[in-house]
Amino acid sequence: MSYRGPSILRKSPYLARCAAWLLLCVIATAVPVAHAADESKLRIRDVQASLDEGVYELDATVDLTLPDAARKAVEAGLTLRLTYEITVDRVRRYLPDAGIAELEQRYEVSYHALSQRYLVKNLNTSGQQDFGSLQAALDRACDLRGLPVIDAALVAAGPVYEGRIRAVLGMDTAPDVFGWLLFWTDDWNAESNWKSWTLRP
Repeated sequence: MSYRGPSILRKSPYLARCAAWLLLCVIATAVPVAHAADESKLRIRDVQASLDEGVYELDATVDLTLPDAARKAVEAGLTLRLTYEITVDRVRRYLPDAGIAELEQRYEVSYHALSQRYLVKNLNTSGQQDFGSLQAALDRACDLRGLPVIDAALVAAGPVYEGRIRAVLGMDTAPDVFGWLLFWTDDWNAESNWKSWTLRP
């Protein structure tokens, strides 16, 4: 009977290196997938402007995907802020478009532990609504209806105007007691692409 101990020992470092490389490859491919699943996503789906009593108003619907960890953070006390950035430009053929109006519409979504209700606060008007579920609160913040954008007197007949809107999600307004959560929330911030619409007075 031959003794194979030394041969096996000589092969062990090689096998160990192969196993280590294989493990690193698995981790390298798995981490981006898990990371992507933990990201917030924003997409503006529908935009429409209409004239009402001398003011152009905007309707917009936003699709928001919020990871489970972010939802739990809101329930634990983190505040979610959703900001709509809106611009209106006069389209010019040979010159850069001329800016006519810029505005922001801002909402905060938070959890009120005492009442066990989710609050949606309009930071522009200080108006507030409460909801029984986080999803209902998010749906409200993601649905713009009748938002005044620009007075009709500021857009002359003839030129073409282009409006644009995008949504920006932030989760950086936690109370001090939850400040440690901020380290984990970088990937929860998100912004949508710009969505355009045409205005023809």
